[in-house]
Amino acid sequence: MKGALLLCLALCAPLAAQTPPHTLRVDDPRLQQGIALIYQLRFAEADQYFGAIVAAEPDNPVGHFFLAMVTWWRVLVDLDDTRHDEDFYALLEKCVEVCDRRLDQQRGDFDALMCKGGALGFRGRLRGDRHQFLQAAADGLKCLPLLDQIHQLEPANKDVLFAWGIYDYFVEAMPERYPIVKPIVWLMKRGDKERGLRQLQTVAQEGYYAHAEAAYFLAQIYRVFEGDDRRALDYFQELHARYPENALFHRHTARAMIAAGAWEQGAALYAEVARRSQAGQVGYHRRGHLEARYYLGRDAFRRRYLDLALGEFAAADSLGQGLEEDRHYVALAALSRGMCLDLAGRRPEALAAYHQVKARPDYLQSHDLADQYLREPYRGAP
Repeated sequence: MKGALLLCLALCAPLAAQTPPHTLRVDDPRLQQGIALIYQLRFAEADQYFGAIVAAEPDNPVGHFFLAMVTWWRVLVDLDDTRHDEDFYALLEKCVEVCDRRLDQQRGDFDALMCKGGALGFRGRLRGDRHQFLQAAADGLKCLPLLDQIHQLEPANKDVLFAWGIYDYFVEAMPERYPIVKPIVWLMKRGDKERGLRQLQTVAQEGYYAHAEAAYFLAQIYRVFEGDDRRALDYFQELHARYPENALFHRHTARAMIAAGAWEQGAALYAEVARRSQAGQVGYHRRGHLEARYYLGRDAFRRRYLDLALGEFAAADSLGQGLEEDRHYVALAALSRGMCLDLAGRRPEALAAYHQVKARPDYLQSHDLADQYLREPYRGAP
């Protein structure tokens, strides 16, 4: 019996040794399992999952890249919090080092090219978010020759279109929105916004590993740059349905619903954001809680539930104390509180609220409106 067991183990050993390395060339369900952990914000599990891949395949850049992506999502769920930036940059640097060693041995290594391009692209993305536009552009320029090589190796690969789509769209859109970057973009290859949108749409539908990122970019593009809340909502709803524990997709879906006029559904989502924030669920933070309370107050205000609205605006004000970011929600909550108080006939308290607005940064004509309601009580529609 013992001999039969040893024979079985001997026969199985070569099969175990033949477990293929992780690669981006194919749709690998092993990688998809780890990626799902990232998008569900199960960070500790995702670190462990991709850390095990790195330990088993230390010279394979694929594990290093996705290990960096875990920390990228730590950054992204609260972009105003810079505590994870240096860790993210260090993980990307390690990934690039591994890629370069592979490329020294084989210049056309597909995974090394993809991971190096991805690492440089995401580093540029964060640098852009930090308004380090020159450094972000430099990373973008470093990516371009890598993208050409990848396309030549795998012309049918849809994930590579993710980087091209971002480049084509933003190299045209950014100078329109931020004129300060025009001298930088002038040095770069021309883009095409419509082509960029088509490429991102293809990746969102057919990409192996970048489909969720492509859908998120499309949602943000339609919301921020194209002013199309309805199209943005379609993508946000898809992402929230696929990853219901993702706080960022949750909050963006709620905001997009309200922007599209679906107040009832949006308020219900924001009520859940507030509940999860109070419970301390991963990804649900003070700034998101403040946003939720503000919109819950606005929903109550529009329905003329003034006491409920005042309670939500007071909660928003309390959450905003000491926050340097998202001060616009604090200012708008104070303005809306004053309007509520005017409708309730509590003029002295309304005047105090309008003076609070004046003491905070101006946002969406909040100072002009406060001045108007300081002169005359608010009597109109919310």
